[in-house]
Amino acid sequence: MPIEPCLDLVAVGREQRLALFRLVLLQRLFEERALALYRQGRIAGSFYDGRGQEAVAAAAGLALDDHDVVCPLNRELAAHFARGVTPSAVFRNVLGRGDSPTRGRDGNMHFGVPARGVFPLVSMLGDLVPVTVGAALAFKRRREPRVALTFLGEGAFSVGDTHEGLNLAGVWQVPAVFVVQRNQFSYSTPLARQMVNTRIAERLFGGWSIPCETVDGTDAVATLDAVRAAVERARSGLGPQAIEAVSLRLHGHAAHDDGRYAPDALRAAFADRDPVDRLAARLALDGLTGDELDVLRAAAADEIAAGLREAVAAPPPDPAGLEDGVWAAPAG
Repeated sequence: MPIEPCLDLVAVGREQRLALFRLVLLQRLFEERALALYRQGRIAGSFYDGRGQEAVAAAAGLALDDHDVVCPLNRELAAHFARGVTPSAVFRNVLGRGDSPTRGRDGNMHFGVPARGVFPLVSMLGDLVPVTVGAALAFKRRREPRVALTFLGEGAFSVGDTHEGLNLAGVWQVPAVFVVQRNQFSYSTPLARQMVNTRIAERLFGGWSIPCETVDGTDAVATLDAVRAAVERARSGLGPQAIEAVSLRLHGHAAHDDGRYAPDALRAAFADRDPVDRLAARLALDGLTGDELDVLRAAAADEIAAGLREAVAAPPPDPAGLEDGVWAAPAG
């Protein structure tokens, strides 16, 4: 094999592996197209991609049931797709279209689709932890067998809201799952320069008694197996759970950042463990031919292309509605 395949876990069947492959492909292809749009000056601000981390977002999205909720960050696009959010909707948002989820008021991944159980991104990273705990507390109080899941990175552990949220999750024993994307850097700050104890799983269990499993975040199959088990433990009443997914953000923090602070050797090591290529290698061992893999890639590319065409044709926001949803009408 040209690249090490994902693990062969019996619990993750062939159909689920195919679903994972579609999701990681959709995120990879969408973000490649969005980066091109940014460089063409068609996306305002910047764009944040998750190259190298697609497997974690895809696995977490697939691990949830339809009635669960997910609180993604700006690199978890595959989790949106797993919940049924379309590439067209995301393209409309980043292009500022009037019929986008934010109606042209915000770009990037700063949106949610509540009807799909996707909470909007709070751009101050770490702030989604207490939001997730609040949702999980509501499920527990209503005796609903539902789970709330969110993502965080190493940088979130320097944010007070993260610690307060994790503490309450442990005290209240809510059905929440925290997926830590251990991607080696908090923007440009390496992990060892941010925290004394860099063993995140140890910190989660020692600080808040939250069980945490460490998994290879470039292995979509292993990550799905781990997150799904954590979700079911939380759902069954065993309290909050956590997953530490080890990966590397292969690109810079955003499109305007070249990421030169990441050592070349580290980047090369993780590039050799590309999650998309590893999953393709697993599917090849499962018996899929090269032609069959090409058909899956072409289908994902067509889905992205169709979504972009729909977004480009969508109308811009109407300036007359600029203040809609901002000011409350006076009483009486």
